[in-house]
Amino acid sequence: MWAVLFNTAVGIIFYSYVGYPLLLSVLAVFKSSKKNGAEAELPFITVIIAAYNEEAVIADKIKNTFAAEYPTEKLQVIVAAQGSTDDTAALASSFSGVLVLHSGLRKGKSVAVNEAVEKAQNPVIVITDANTSLAPQAIKQLVLKLNDDATGAVAGEKKVVDARGVTVSGEGLYWRYESWLKQQETNFYTVVGAAGELFAFKKALYVPIPANAVTDDFFLSLSVNMQGKKVAYAADAVSTEAASLSLADEWKRKTRIAAGGMQSLFLVKRALNPFRYPLLSFQFFSHRVLRWLFCGPALIVMLLANGMLVLTTDELFYSIFFSLQLLFYVFAAVGYVLARQKKSFVLFTVPFYIVFMHAAMLAGLVRYFTKGQSVLWEKARR
Repeated sequence: MWAVLFNTAVGIIFYSYVGYPLLLSVLAVFKSSKKNGAEAELPFITVIIAAYNEEAVIADKIKNTFAAEYPTEKLQVIVAAQGSTDDTAALASSFSGVLVLHSGLRKGKSVAVNEAVEKAQNPVIVITDANTSLAPQAIKQLVLKLNDDATGAVAGEKKVVDARGVTVSGEGLYWRYESWLKQQETNFYTVVGAAGELFAFKKALYVPIPANAVTDDFFLSLSVNMQGKKVAYAADAVSTEAASLSLADEWKRKTRIAAGGMQSLFLVKRALNPFRYPLLSFQFFSHRVLRWLFCGPALIVMLLANGMLVLTTDELFYSIFFSLQLLFYVFAAVGYVLARQKKSFVLFTVPFYIVFMHAAMLAGLVRYFTKGQSVLWEKARR
């Protein structure tokens, strides 16, 4: 029994993080690669900036948006500041050419985005967070991929930096892995889920986000997929986001995302139907369901089952593997101490980030099932 549990846990973790992306890269070889044609005329777009109490960054964000290498005559900017109690709306209103949506009632980001899309005048929508900075070519590189009729949405590239502008070692390495995985998914069929820091889609495909949705960006991307369209990845469309100020802030952010991910499984559960969505359901299960539901528990089972096998068998393999697991968690503990001191060293920071991420996933699952996650989430300080 312990051997079965151990092998199952190892298989889940290996397949989710290594086997699945490698399988995609092999399968993509057998798919015909259709390149986008010559660069078409840039479309008229509406950029929606979700900004709840973002007075510290909203002015820089708007300047950053207008500084993009994109024709201003083809650009509409909407700041969705519903519910803000600071000067976000006033500061945004001081810019000409910006439509500010503001009311005293806070209903959550999903409702704010729905209202902003209703006001959008253009056929392409770009959603971006207030606390992210876009590279000059980001918007252009993003929307050009929508020239492909089979593509309904495009996910950008995300980078996480510290106060010095240096990529954060743990989270930065994870996002580089995620970027590589998105490229494999794009080569095979579609990206499964997109970060809301920078995301573009065709307005005609927009499905209003449920008011209670916590991860609005994931719902949006899957709703595009379920209409038979792909979500592509644009590596050159770069958005930069500051790391959370503290571990406590990062913990809040990650548990909220995990709770929202669990909710999303139910909101878009039709995407798991292999008869209706054969490719999408395979990717959805392999990338998201396994990671959100099974990888966290699998890490615990792998350690406990391995320990029992060491006690009940004489096989050297189990002893070596168990020792390596213990060493990994010792390194993670050192990484935790360094993180508390705002220091990092890749040998310790990466194991800590892996443990931290999966612990947050487990906490997010508990939060979802105990209904402890409100759609009106508290922002992490950056």
